[in-house]
Amino acid sequence: MKYFLYLMGPTIMILIGLQGIKNIPITFLLFYSWLLAVPLFKKEIYLIGFTRNNLWKSIGLGLSSGLLFYLFIFGGLFWLHQYFIDLEHLQVLLENWGFFGKGIIGLTFILIVINPILEEVYWRGFMHQRLKKEMKTIHAIWITSFFYTLYHFLSVIPMFQWPLNVIAVLPVFAAGIFWGYLREKTGSIYGTIVSHMLGDFGILCVYWFIVK
Repeated sequence: MKYFLYLMGPTIMILIGLQGIKNIPITFLLFYSWLLAVPLFKKEIYLIGFTRNNLWKSIGLGLSSGLLFYLFIFGGLFWLHQYFIDLEHLQVLLENWGFFGKGIIGLTFILIVINPILEEVYWRGFMHQRLKKEMKTIHAIWITSFFYTLYHFLSVIPMFQWPLNVIAVLPVFAAGIFWGYLREKTGSIYGTIVSHMLGDFGILCVYWFIVK
């Protein structure tokens, strides 16, 4: 309970912006402001894991795992999307969310660069280190992965019918577990950021080459 607000904060921001106000720019502003402001306000940037310990090992593991995530996401949906995605519904939803025209360039930058950096700083940096002070590392990894997955579930509820929306976030939870172990193994979040970027790139390729 001590860190419950920190764990729930990102989900609350998504809930307010996406489900309440129903505005993507405001959702991004609330969400990313929380991810950046909380570690800065608590003055615990030093906990995040931007160290040179095992730097190249971390980046190498990030690249290799990220490529696997990319192939799993884009390759898998390239062949199986007709079974999981209602393209017409998703196209209308994403257009209503602003994923069209020139705005897509800015959204692409946010999702490939800003999103993986700030999410990894918050979950595999700030929250990981804080929870490790109170519990076993394995428990910290599972808890951060659960709350990391929670707001992704809110995001996919409008996209997929039950139970596909639950199935869609299972890989998100698995990725969170993996990135937690990668962060712990290397003592750095460089690798998790790289891996996360490639995974998000796979999602964007699904949008560019399948949905759009």
